[in-house]
Amino acid sequence: MATRTADESILVQPLEINPELLERHDWRKALPAVAVVVVYFAIGLVAFWSGLTGISTRKFGFEGDFLEFVWFVGWVPHALVHGLNPFWSDALNAPVGVNLGQNTEAPFLGILTAPLSLLFSPLVAANFLLMVAMPISATAAFVVLRRWHVWLIASSLGGLMYGFSPYMIGQSQGHPQLTFLIFPPFIALVLVSIFQGRGNRKWLGIWLGLLVSAQYLVSPEVLATVALFSAIALICVAFRYWRNVQELLRNALVPLGIAVIIITVLLAYPVWMLAAGPQHVSGSTFPLTNPYHNDLLSFIVPGPLQRVSLGNQSLITRVLGYSDPTEAGGYVGIPVLLLSAFFAWKSRRSSRTQLAVVLAVVAAVLSLGPYLTVNGSTSQTPLPFLLIGRLPFLDDILPARFSYELMAFVAVVIAFGLDDMRRGYSKSLQHTSARRQAVRTRRAAISSVVVLALLVVTQLPRWPYPTPLVSSYPASLNRIIPSGNPVTITYPYDTASVTEPMFWQAINDYKFRILGGYVYIRDANGKGTILPGPMSPSGLQQFLAAQEGVAYLGPKIAVTPQLVSTTRETISKYHIRQVIVDRSKAGSQQVMELFNESLGPPTASSGPLTVWANWPGSPQK
Repeated sequence: MATRTADESILVQPLEINPELLERHDWRKALPAVAVVVVYFAIGLVAFWSGLTGISTRKFGFEGDFLEFVWFVGWVPHALVHGLNPFWSDALNAPVGVNLGQNTEAPFLGILTAPLSLLFSPLVAANFLLMVAMPISATAAFVVLRRWHVWLIASSLGGLMYGFSPYMIGQSQGHPQLTFLIFPPFIALVLVSIFQGRGNRKWLGIWLGLLVSAQYLVSPEVLATVALFSAIALICVAFRYWRNVQELLRNALVPLGIAVIIITVLLAYPVWMLAAGPQHVSGSTFPLTNPYHNDLLSFIVPGPLQRVSLGNQSLITRVLGYSDPTEAGGYVGIPVLLLSAFFAWKSRRSSRTQLAVVLAVVAAVLSLGPYLTVNGSTSQTPLPFLLIGRLPFLDDILPARFSYELMAFVAVVIAFGLDDMRRGYSKSLQHTSARRQAVRTRRAAISSVVVLALLVVTQLPRWPYPTPLVSSYPASLNRIIPSGNPVTITYPYDTASVTEPMFWQAINDYKFRILGGYVYIRDANGKGTILPGPMSPSGLQQFLAAQEGVAYLGPKIAVTPQLVSTTRETISKYHIRQVIVDRSKAGSQQVMELFNESLGPPTASSGPLTVWANWPGSPQK
């Protein structure tokens, strides 16, 4: 076997243990790490400071998908307590039901916060997850870097960049499942240990199986990208150390076999629901060419969520290309890019840094989507995502979300660079005089201050986030919900991204079913759609959608005797036993008129909501 130098890859040659990490029995040595974690959580609290005292009445995620996530995070404990299937529900898209294995369910997060959902409400659980996702993800990256014996200060900066990157800032507006990223760093840690041949093979396999399963049950999308980059990293290592491929495979055979068994046992049913379960969707739900990708200038132009625009305010809208700032996570900033290049050059002989640089470049290229876009103008220059985006399990990934891996690897490059600056290239403090080491530590400390200052100046977010009050469901109306899980029609009607009716369900313990829902369902061709299934007769559905300004079913129609007759026919056919109208919504006056004509006076009103329930002649259970 060829002799390897001291600076070989972290995936092949174990690093020497830093003497400062020895003598772990001294609890005082843990205080700096504890302080770092406390700072992470303090920063996380700043983001949602305006809503901390109203965690049960305000929504921390003001992006539209957040109330949808409230429904999902509450459904899992509700299903388990009531003996229902957590991967299937007829509470939405009644009476057909919906395959939750293909939607943003995150059952692991539902189980994790089950006490909060059951004791308080799913809103409290979702708010809590959004609040802790960034700091706990930063903590995970920090812990893994320390396990790789990276200098404390470098690890803390790496964790900060990982947990509070522009990608995380954007997704924290309403996607807890995409910001709760504690498992990917530990998956990387276990894979490194497996291919190094370090540790107990059986336990490494068990941990890998559990971590992969947990990540799937948080976000299959994130797991797919983690698997992709793990494969790319292993290909790079095998290419460089081709003479040691047999050794790598020998180290991996047992742990990977154990992991596959565990993953198969834990994920067989969820994956079956995704691929072949009832009402499953065939094909991708997003077209390959969609607007959610980075522009080439995205990496240097601050997004709408950065506090400092650096004079590029006029470019933001053109570079972003879409109105949703949630996906504007590609920003790195010229100063941070220059720092990354500096540390990459300084540590160019380090295999770990070389690998991190390659993966960062790959992530940046994939985030650009299938065709190159520059300054808002899309060219016909094809990019690798044109092929990657057609692969199974990767065909539903929005290219812009590769910004997560981009910032993760940039953070690693900077952390490794600072660590190398402090330790030099001997890879051991034992080979360095105390005076020279003090000089290196001082230089590394000054460089760390520069890194932190540039991060603050260039990536400081617009915090605290707004935490608007969420419309509650009055207790007086809760008491009149008919028994037997009644089918309910609501206004706003669940067309496309309407989420309020799902929220009413969640905070009422899913006591009624609704027609529609903001979920992917199967259309007549087996493809995925977020539009509700067509009603027959179509008059009531067309009327409700048009009142909301959604014209996909046709233009607005007036309240006529014919529409009243059609409405009564629809109510009878679908066994609708409850109607809820939010009078604060545009178009509600005409909706109130229709249901008054069709059902008679409402049963009750409270706040902005009016309810018809158990009207004379209504369908019985």
